[in-house]
Amino acid sequence: MLYRLLATGLISGAVAGVVMTVAQMFLVAPLIFEAEQYEDTGSAAAQVAAAATQAGPAVSHSHDNGLTHAHTGGGAAHGHGEEAVGASGAVHVHRDASAHTHDAWQPEDGFERTGFTLLANLLAGIAFGLLMATALTLYGRAITVTQGMFWGTAGFLSFALLPSLGLPPELPGAAAGALQDRQVWWLATAFVSAGGLAALVLGAGWMTRIAGIVVLLAPHIIGAPHAPNGEVGLAPPELAAHFVASSLFTSLVMWLVLGATIAYVMARMDARQSNRIGAGNAVT
Repeated sequence: MLYRLLATGLISGAVAGVVMTVAQMFLVAPLIFEAEQYEDTGSAAAQVAAAATQAGPAVSHSHDNGLTHAHTGGGAAHGHGEEAVGASGAVHVHRDASAHTHDAWQPEDGFERTGFTLLANLLAGIAFGLLMATALTLYGRAITVTQGMFWGTAGFLSFALLPSLGLPPELPGAAAGALQDRQVWWLATAFVSAGGLAALVLGAGWMTRIAGIVVLLAPHIIGAPHAPNGEVGLAPPELAAHFVASSLFTSLVMWLVLGATIAYVMARMDARQSNRIGAGNAVT
Protein backbone atom coordinates (compact mmCIF):
# COMPACT_ATOMS: atom_id res chain seq x y z
CA MET A 1 0.00 0.00 0.00
CA LEU A 2 2.78 2.43 0.91
CA TYR A 3 4.69 1.57 -2.27
CA ARG A 4 1.55 2.16 -4.34
CA LEU A 5 0.99 5.55 -2.73
CA LEU A 6 4.59 6.73 -3.04
CA ALA A 7 5.06 5.50 -6.59
CA THR A 8 1.79 7.10 -7.70
CA GLY A 9 2.64 10.43 -6.11
CA LEU A 10 6.17 10.53 -7.50
CA ILE A 11 5.26 9.51 -11.06
CA SER A 12 2.19 11.71 -11.39
CA GLY A 13 3.87 14.66 -9.68
CA ALA A 14 6.89 14.48 -11.98
CA VAL A 15 4.70 14.34 -15.10
CA ALA A 16 2.54 17.25 -13.89
CA GLY A 17 5.62 19.30 -12.96
CA VAL A 18 7.16 18.89 -16.41
CA VAL A 19 3.90 19.77 -18.17
CA MET A 20 3.43 22.86 -16.01
CA THR A 21 6.98 24.04 -16.69
CA VAL A 22 6.47 23.78 -20.45
CA ALA A 23 3.19 25.70 -20.20
CA GLN A 24 4.84 28.38 -18.06
CA MET A 25 7.68 28.88 -20.52
CA PHE A 26 5.16 30.01 -23.12
CA LEU A 27 2.47 31.70 -21.03
CA VAL A 28 3.92 32.91 -17.72
CA ALA A 29 7.68 33.42 -18.04
CA PRO A 30 7.45 36.16 -20.72
CA LEU A 31 5.13 38.15 -18.45
CA ILE A 32 7.54 37.81 -15.52
CA PHE A 33 10.44 38.98 -17.69
CA GLU A 34 8.45 42.00 -18.81
CA ALA A 35 7.41 42.85 -15.24
CA GLU A 36 11.02 42.61 -14.07
CA GLN A 37 11.89 45.42 -16.49
CA TYR A 38 9.41 47.66 -14.69
CA GLU A 39 10.72 46.44 -11.34
CA ASP A 40 14.33 47.21 -12.30
CA THR A 41 13.34 50.68 -13.54
CA GLY A 42 11.38 51.39 -10.38
CA SER A 43 14.22 50.13 -8.15
CA ALA A 44 16.76 52.28 -9.98
CA ALA A 45 14.60 55.37 -9.56
CA ALA A 46 14.05 54.57 -5.88
CA GLN A 47 17.81 54.15 -5.36
CA VAL A 48 18.52 57.53 -6.89
CA ALA A 49 15.82 59.13 -4.74
CA ALA A 50 17.11 57.40 -1.61
CA ALA A 51 20.67 58.50 -2.34
CA ALA A 52 19.55 62.08 -2.87
CA THR A 53 17.59 62.03 0.39
CA GLN A 54 20.48 60.61 2.41
CA ALA A 55 23.01 63.01 0.91
CA GLY A 56 21.04 66.15 1.62
CA PRO A 57 20.29 69.04 -0.73
CA ALA A 58 21.59 68.66 -4.24
CA VAL A 59 23.99 71.26 -5.61
CA SER A 60 23.59 71.90 -9.32
CA HIS A 61 25.91 73.70 -11.64
CA SER A 62 26.44 74.02 -15.34
CA HIS A 63 29.39 73.45 -17.59
CA ASP A 64 30.50 75.47 -20.58
CA ASN A 65 28.93 72.91 -22.88
CA GLY A 66 25.50 73.81 -21.54
CA LEU A 67 24.96 70.58 -19.59
CA THR A 68 23.61 70.87 -16.07
CA HIS A 69 23.72 68.15 -13.43
CA ALA A 70 23.41 67.79 -9.67
CA HIS A 71 25.77 66.49 -7.01
CA THR A 72 24.24 64.77 -4.00
CA GLY A 73 27.28 64.77 -1.76
CA GLY A 74 28.44 61.25 -2.59
CA GLY A 75 25.51 59.33 -1.11
CA ALA A 76 25.59 55.72 -2.28
CA ALA A 77 22.50 53.62 -2.86
CA HIS A 78 22.47 50.11 -1.48
CA GLY A 79 20.00 47.26 -1.82
CA HIS A 80 19.52 43.54 -2.10
CA GLY A 81 17.79 40.99 -4.24
CA GLU A 82 15.42 38.29 -3.04
CA GLU A 83 14.79 35.14 -5.05
CA ALA A 84 11.25 33.75 -4.83
CA VAL A 85 8.94 31.24 -6.42
CA GLY A 86 5.69 33.03 -7.12
CA ALA A 87 2.18 31.67 -7.08
CA SER A 88 2.62 30.71 -10.70
CA GLY A 89 5.52 28.45 -9.74
CA ALA A 90 8.02 30.25 -11.97
CA VAL A 91 11.23 31.48 -10.32
CA HIS A 92 11.73 35.22 -10.31
CA VAL A 93 13.74 37.71 -8.31
CA HIS A 94 12.31 40.56 -6.23
CA ARG A 95 14.42 43.67 -5.80
CA ASP A 96 13.80 46.63 -3.57
CA ALA A 97 15.04 50.16 -3.18
CA SER A 98 17.58 49.16 -0.52
CA ALA A 99 19.36 46.69 -2.82
CA HIS A 100 23.12 46.55 -2.53
CA THR A 101 25.07 46.67 -5.71
CA HIS A 102 26.56 43.32 -4.63
CA ASP A 103 23.26 41.42 -4.98
CA ALA A 104 22.74 37.99 -3.49
CA TRP A 105 23.09 35.06 -5.83
CA GLN A 106 20.25 34.51 -8.27
CA PRO A 107 19.80 32.15 -11.23
CA GLU A 108 20.86 33.48 -14.60
CA ASP A 109 18.26 33.93 -17.31
CA GLY A 110 17.99 31.04 -19.72
CA PHE A 111 18.86 27.43 -18.94
CA GLU A 112 19.73 27.99 -15.28
CA ARG A 113 16.54 29.86 -14.50
CA THR A 114 14.41 27.35 -16.40
CA GLY A 115 16.13 24.55 -14.50
CA PHE A 116 15.25 26.03 -11.12
CA THR A 117 11.67 26.63 -12.26
CA LEU A 118 11.46 22.97 -13.33
CA LEU A 119 12.87 21.87 -9.97
CA ALA A 120 10.33 23.98 -8.08
CA ASN A 121 7.47 22.62 -10.18
CA LEU A 122 8.66 19.02 -9.75
CA LEU A 123 8.75 19.41 -5.96
CA ALA A 124 5.32 21.05 -5.91
CA GLY A 125 3.87 18.46 -8.29
CA ILE A 126 5.21 15.55 -6.24
CA ALA A 127 3.89 17.08 -3.01
CA PHE A 128 0.43 17.57 -4.50
CA GLY A 129 0.61 14.13 -6.11
CA LEU A 130 1.31 12.47 -2.76
CA LEU A 131 -1.51 14.48 -1.19
CA MET A 132 -4.04 13.47 -3.86
CA ALA A 133 -2.85 9.85 -3.89
CA THR A 134 -3.42 9.75 -0.12
CA ALA A 135 -6.91 11.23 -0.54
CA LEU A 136 -7.82 8.68 -3.22
CA THR A 137 -6.45 5.84 -1.09
CA LEU A 138 -8.68 6.96 1.79
CA TYR A 139 -11.56 7.30 -0.68
CA GLY A 140 -11.13 3.59 -1.30
CA ARG A 141 -12.77 3.32 -4.71
CA ALA A 142 -11.30 2.78 -8.15
CA ILE A 143 -11.59 5.82 -10.40
CA THR A 144 -11.31 6.36 -14.13
CA VAL A 145 -9.06 8.89 -15.84
CA THR A 146 -12.08 11.16 -16.33
CA GLN A 147 -12.92 10.93 -12.63
CA GLY A 148 -9.28 11.63 -11.86
CA MET A 149 -9.58 14.89 -13.81
CA PHE A 150 -12.58 15.82 -11.66
CA TRP A 151 -10.43 15.22 -8.60
CA GLY A 152 -7.76 17.38 -10.22
CA THR A 153 -10.33 20.12 -10.74
CA ALA A 154 -11.16 19.94 -7.03
CA GLY A 155 -7.46 20.34 -6.28
CA PHE A 156 -7.29 23.35 -8.59
CA LEU A 157 -10.26 24.95 -6.83
CA SER A 158 -8.78 24.28 -3.39
CA PHE A 159 -5.15 25.24 -3.96
CA ALA A 160 -5.35 27.80 -6.78
CA LEU A 161 -8.66 29.39 -7.72
CA LEU A 162 -10.30 29.87 -4.31
CA PRO A 163 -7.16 31.20 -2.56
CA SER A 164 -6.58 33.51 -5.54
CA LEU A 165 -9.90 35.23 -4.83
CA GLY A 166 -8.12 36.82 -1.86
CA LEU A 167 -4.49 36.63 -2.95
CA PRO A 168 -4.16 36.48 -6.75
CA PRO A 169 -0.81 35.49 -8.29
CA GLU A 170 1.59 38.42 -8.06
CA LEU A 171 4.06 39.77 -10.57
CA PRO A 172 7.53 40.95 -9.50
CA GLY A 173 7.22 44.43 -8.05
CA ALA A 174 3.58 43.98 -7.06
CA ALA A 175 2.30 45.77 -3.95
CA ALA A 176 1.61 43.15 -1.28
CA GLY A 177 1.06 42.65 2.42
CA ALA A 178 3.48 41.04 4.86
CA LEU A 179 4.87 37.76 3.48
CA GLN A 180 4.23 35.68 6.60
CA ASP A 181 0.63 36.89 6.89
CA ARG A 182 -0.01 36.02 3.25
CA GLN A 183 1.53 32.57 3.62
CA VAL A 184 -0.56 31.77 6.69
CA TRP A 185 -3.77 32.99 5.03
CA TRP A 186 -3.05 31.09 1.80
CA LEU A 187 -2.27 27.79 3.54
CA ALA A 188 -5.31 28.07 5.79
CA THR A 189 -7.56 28.94 2.85
CA ALA A 190 -6.24 26.08 0.71
CA PHE A 191 -6.80 23.37 3.29
CA VAL A 192 -10.09 24.83 4.52
CA SER A 193 -11.28 24.96 0.90
CA ALA A 194 -10.35 21.31 0.40
CA GLY A 195 -12.32 20.36 3.49
CA GLY A 196 -15.28 22.50 2.48
CA LEU A 197 -15.43 20.98 -0.99
CA ALA A 198 -15.21 17.47 0.46
CA ALA A 199 -18.08 18.20 2.83
CA LEU A 200 -20.11 19.77 0.02
CA VAL A 201 -19.60 16.97 -2.52
CA LEU A 202 -19.02 13.85 -0.43
CA GLY A 203 -20.89 14.74 2.74
CA ALA A 204 -24.21 13.13 3.66
CA GLY A 205 -27.10 15.33 4.69
CA TRP A 206 -27.92 19.00 4.26
CA MET A 207 -26.26 20.06 7.49
CA THR A 208 -22.91 18.73 6.31
CA ARG A 209 -23.26 20.51 2.96
CA ILE A 210 -24.27 23.77 4.62
CA ALA A 211 -21.26 23.46 6.92
CA GLY A 212 -19.09 22.96 3.83
CA ILE A 213 -20.38 26.19 2.28
CA VAL A 214 -19.73 28.10 5.51
CA VAL A 215 -16.19 26.73 5.67
CA LEU A 216 -15.57 27.74 2.03
CA LEU A 217 -16.72 31.30 2.70
CA ALA A 218 -14.99 31.78 6.07
CA PRO A 219 -11.48 32.81 4.85
CA HIS A 220 -12.94 35.35 2.44
CA ILE A 221 -15.20 36.81 5.11
CA ILE A 222 -12.16 37.22 7.36
CA GLY A 223 -10.24 38.71 4.46
CA ALA A 224 -6.74 38.28 3.07
CA PRO A 225 -3.80 40.50 4.07
CA HIS A 226 -3.15 43.18 1.46
CA ALA A 227 -0.71 45.99 0.86
CA PRO A 228 -1.22 49.23 2.80
CA ASN A 229 -3.62 51.70 1.25
CA GLY A 230 -1.99 53.79 -1.43
CA GLU A 231 0.68 51.29 -2.45
CA VAL A 232 0.58 50.19 -6.08
CA GLY A 233 2.60 47.75 -8.15
CA LEU A 234 5.28 48.78 -10.62
CA ALA A 235 3.88 46.82 -13.58
CA PRO A 236 0.81 48.06 -15.51
CA PRO A 237 -2.52 46.62 -14.29
CA GLU A 238 -3.15 45.11 -17.75
CA LEU A 239 0.04 43.07 -17.43
CA ALA A 240 -0.90 42.00 -13.90
CA ALA A 241 -4.36 40.87 -15.06
CA HIS A 242 -2.81 38.88 -17.92
CA PHE A 243 -0.41 37.27 -15.46
CA VAL A 244 -3.23 36.20 -13.12
CA ALA A 245 -5.18 34.60 -15.97
CA SER A 246 -2.13 32.82 -17.40
CA SER A 247 -0.98 31.59 -13.99
CA LEU A 248 -4.37 30.15 -13.14
CA PHE A 249 -4.64 28.49 -16.55
CA THR A 250 -1.24 26.78 -16.21
CA SER A 251 -2.23 25.70 -12.70
CA LEU A 252 -5.45 24.18 -14.04
CA VAL A 253 -3.47 22.27 -16.68
CA MET A 254 -1.13 20.95 -14.00
CA TRP A 255 -4.00 19.75 -11.77
CA LEU A 256 -5.86 18.09 -14.65
CA VAL A 257 -2.71 16.25 -15.72
CA LEU A 258 -2.03 15.32 -12.10
CA GLY A 259 -5.51 13.87 -11.54
CA ALA A 260 -5.55 11.97 -14.82
CA THR A 261 -2.05 10.56 -14.31
CA ILE A 262 -2.80 9.45 -10.74
CA ALA A 263 -5.95 7.63 -11.89
CA TYR A 264 -4.05 5.96 -14.74
CA VAL A 265 -1.10 4.87 -12.58
CA MET A 266 -3.36 3.55 -9.83
CA ALA A 267 -5.44 1.59 -12.36
CA ARG A 268 -2.31 0.02 -13.86
CA MET A 269 -0.97 -0.94 -10.44
CA ASP A 270 -4.29 -2.41 -9.39
CA ALA A 271 -4.51 -4.40 -12.64
CA ARG A 272 -0.98 -5.71 -12.19
CA GLN A 273 -1.75 -6.70 -8.61
CA SER A 274 -4.92 -8.49 -9.73
CA ASN A 275 -2.97 -10.40 -12.38
CA ARG A 276 -0.42 -11.51 -9.82
CA ILE A 277 -3.15 -12.68 -7.46
CA GLY A 278 -4.92 -14.48 -10.34
CA ALA A 279 -1.71 -16.17 -11.41
CA GLY A 280 -1.01 -17.29 -7.86
CA ASN A 281 -4.48 -18.77 -7.51
CA ALA A 282 -4.11 -20.58 -10.84
CA VAL A 283 -0.83 -22.13 -9.75
CA THR A 284 -2.37 -23.21 -6.49
